[in-house]
Amino acid sequence: MKFNVNGRETEYYYLTNREVIDLLKGNTLNDEQRKFLNEHMQDRFEHKLCTKDGETKDDVFIRFFSDFVNGEMISSEKVAEGMANDHRYLQQEMFKVCYEYVRKLSENYEKGYYDPRNEWACKTANMMFNAVKY
Repeated sequence: MKFNVNGRETEYYYLTNREVIDLLKGNTLNDEQRKFLNEHMQDRFEHKLCTKDGETKDDVFIRFFSDFVNGEMISSEKVAEGMANDHRYLQQEMFKVCYEYVRKLSENYEKGYYDPRNEWACKTANMMFNAVKY
């Protein structure tokens, strides 16, 4: 289904969450469009933020973060800067995740569990991890 956003017709899939919310808050939709957006926004919310059978909150974050870096992220530098400016305790907790991620990629490199798409990440992680191991 297409929607008029800022004078352009846009397929639902290309609408940002902000655009969907603005459409739902406005008064330009007919009943069919409003129902469609409500149902699909619930699906987006459920897919991104709710656990599925057997999942933990960690699994939800992994899926959310993967989706974020796969098309929603604009700047890894800006994300890193925001993380580095967060509360100091949270910086410590986020770094623990980063450290474990580097450790896992390093292990993958040593076991040969990589291909050309992630070779740089695994090789660099291995050099980093071996340099700071304690």
